[in-house]
Amino acid sequence: VSSANQEAVEAEWRKHSLEDDCRVLLTQEAGSKAFCIGELLKKGYDPNNMLMVGDAPGDLDAAKKNGVWFYPILVGKEGESWAKLLDEAFPKLLEGAFDADYQNSLIGMFEKNLNM
Repeated sequence: VSSANQEAVEAEWRKHSLEDDCRVLLTQEAGSKAFCIGELLKKGYDPNNMLMVGDAPGDLDAAKKNGVWFYPILVGKEGESWAKLLDEAFPKLLEGAFDADYQNSLIGMFEKNLNM
């Protein structure tokens, strides 16, 4: 789910050979991030298995509006953030260990980083 246009997202995903790892790309043409997540939930996705990854307050808001988890990409610490997603957050999600306490700690780090 991205607020960028479809053409830009497709080009970026092709450039990094990510398109085969994704069933659908939802961009600004499909609606807001919150709307798109809501539509996925209507298709039967379990909100406890959904993770909104983002670097902006709107990403957090979209996750909160739909009751799904949020993982922040911290501005100025993008490499560290992506590594932590891969090594820590995603395994927690798969194991069912991504919980409210962990979510709150991530949101705290996100908000602190935004206020720097």
